[in-house]
Amino acid sequence: MLAKLKEYIVVCILTESPLTESDLKKIQEKVIGSKPHYWEEYEPGVILAFYLIKWGGRTKSLKLTAGIGSLKKKDTPFSGVGVAKAVGELVTETNWYGKILTCPFGDAVNQAIKKAREDSERSGAKDAPVTEGQAP
Repeated sequence: MLAKLKEYIVVCILTESPLTESDLKKIQEKVIGSKPHYWEEYEPGVILAFYLIKWGGRTKSLKLTAGIGSLKKKDTPFSGVGVAKAVGELVTETNWYGKILTCPFGDAVNQAIKKAREDSERSGAKDAPVTEGQAP
C-alpha cells in the first residue's frame, strides 16, 4: 500500500433529515453515474465523492452537482439536501495499481463538508414554513 498526496475535487452531499431507502438510492445512482475515482458514505447523511483532477475530475464532478441540483426541488425529500465542492491536495492510500483503498483525507474534505452543511441550512431555511409572529 502506498500513501500519496494528489489533487482532488471533493463533492459532499449532506442530508440533515433521514431519507427513505429509495431516495438514498437515487442519490447513490447519481454518484455512481458520475464515475468518481472513489466514493463512500462517510457518516450517516454524508456522502463524499472524490475526483482526480488530472483524469477528467472537473467534468465528472460538475455532472454530479448538476444531477443533485436537479433533484433539489421544493416540496420533495431532496429540498434540504446540501451539496458543495472543494479542491485540494489529499492524502490517499492506494494499491500498486493506483486504486484508492480508504477514504482520502485532508483540508478539502473538511471544507466540502462545511460548505455542504451551510448549503443545507440555506435550503432548509428557504423551504421552512413561516408561522405567525415570525419574520420571513
